[in-house]
Amino acid sequence: MTRHTVLAFAILLAPVVSQAQDLGPAPKVTAPPSVALLVPPSIPSEDIHIVYDLTGPFGGYGGDIDSEPNLHSYEIDASLNGKAATEAKLIVYAPGCEIQTFAIPLHADSATTAEFECTRVPTVTLSGQIEPSELSAKAQLDVTYEALWGDRFFGIMDGMVPQFRLASVRPDAEGRFQVNLPYFTVDSKSLESQSSDQSDFRLSLRDPDTGNSIAWNLEPELSDFVSETRGLEIRPFYPAGLKFKQTPSDISQPQIETPDNGSQP
Repeated sequence: MTRHTVLAFAILLAPVVSQAQDLGPAPKVTAPPSVALLVPPSIPSEDIHIVYDLTGPFGGYGGDIDSEPNLHSYEIDASLNGKAATEAKLIVYAPGCEIQTFAIPLHADSATTAEFECTRVPTVTLSGQIEPSELSAKAQLDVTYEALWGDRFFGIMDGMVPQFRLASVRPDAEGRFQVNLPYFTVDSKSLESQSSDQSDFRLSLRDPDTGNSIAWNLEPELSDFVSETRGLEIRPFYPAGLKFKQTPSDISQPQIETPDNGSQP
């Protein structure tokens, strides 16, 4: 290439370089917010159960997170339809631990980390019997914790009550069963101390093969142990042989499949 050719090429290239310099810096790409809940090494990640709610310009959105094994953290994408959430609220439970809540303010490009800390909770033995025994023949008994305070924590009205399955057992031929349940002394660390009517235990029966509901709610026979929502009150002690029966409203319920979130113990 001759000297004249190089000079001509440089003259032609100069306007292109000048135009590129005038474009200025590339626009900043804003990442959507996210929340990472760290799993303690002492707790298998499949034992962590999370219910969450996001709020932002889209309104509110939430649900359950499927539990998975061999995770160091659970990642939550805190955006919906391209709109970033401004706050994330979580209710987290693991067997043997107090329930913990998180209220996390978010920014459009933030990646926030929270850590679940297990505070060990005492247990209470529930030794009961289902009547009539034919009701529980070949059935699976599930005991679920109902966080009736959950909607107030999330700031929503008439939402689904957060639930955590605590135990599953097969009653014997006489309808007798025994389970160990957590005695939650405080429903949530981030809320004031709760009274017993803001949460309860729910006993239900299902077909272990199909998952279909047999009895949606079993009510204690002794009225002193019936919660305001017709479940079992959370107590530090239960009498042996406490009897449970199907509520009249439950008998009229259609026998449909009870969803298993995959996030219940």
